[in-house]
Amino acid sequence: MKRDLDLIRNMLLTIESIDADNPHKIFIGTFMDLCGDPYIISQHIQLLMDSGFIEADGPFYDDDIADFYIRRITSAGYDYLDSVRDPSIWAATKNKLQKIGGSAALDIVKEIATNLLTASLTGHFLSG
Repeated sequence: MKRDLDLIRNMLLTIESIDADNPHKIFIGTFMDLCGDPYIISQHIQLLMDSGFIEADGPFYDDDIADFYIRRITSAGYDYLDSVRDPSIWAATKNKLQKIGGSAALDIVKEIATNLLTASLTGHFLSG
């Protein structure tokens, strides 16, 4: 399985949009509209946990697929999400990543997006 940066971003956006009063409603099924493969979703939840972007209970196994109850996005998760939230910044970040093969460590992705966001805020945003 390859890490999917779009899926990570979209999962964080989805988690953020769900009412925090009921964290136990966030699990693999929550993300099936983003990716139809529960195994890939499970792996990406584990990547989000490994990165310290979310807190979750589990794993709980159902048909050999690890499921989780996601409790919350952490401060590190919000920092990452805030850097990649804007669609134009995200598109420019992915464009820059394509120049190095399309993938990078999440802290590098965040750094690229943060630099683009800073440039955008100061009026020096370049899409290439």
